[in-house]
Amino acid sequence: MQPKIIESKPITLVGMSFYGDPFDTHAGWDEDNQIGLLWKRLFAFLQKDAVFSSLSQSSAWYEVHIHSEETQAKGLFEVFVGVTIELERVTDLPSQLLVKNLPASQYAIFTFKGEEINSDWEKILEAWMSESDYKSAGTYNFQYYDDRFKGLDRINESVLDVYIPITKKSD
Repeated sequence: MQPKIIESKPITLVGMSFYGDPFDTHAGWDEDNQIGLLWKRLFAFLQKDAVFSSLSQSSAWYEVHIHSEETQAKGLFEVFVGVTIELERVTDLPSQLLVKNLPASQYAIFTFKGEEINSDWEKILEAWMSESDYKSAGTYNFQYYDDRFKGLDRINESVLDVYIPITKKSD
């Protein structure tokens, strides 16, 4: 699988985060694990908040996975889910919402369709990285959900993009 390579400006997100074992309440990649519950918590909050409810109508959502020595050593996840926001609005956020700034970067974008979304695509990303002229340029990656993603219950009709920050190996 060959990714698309792009240059991106900084991305400012507003949302909520989770740190821990996403499978401590439910052992599966679905809406009942801790990451799925995090999405539900964010949507529930946005629908109730008069000022920020318009964000719930966004057509693009982000799920950022942050990798550190601690998360890898302990098998834990640090995940942020959210939506883009104009920088001017950041100062007016309620305490329930957090801001995540992703720096300007070059990204490799991998597009997964249907059952590929449920596959072990981490191995695909690692294989490409080891064989390419690129290396990881960050301690995170993110999944980009837009109108092509129809939901876990319609996975066969869905498309998901995974963004990996990269730099040339010679840099």
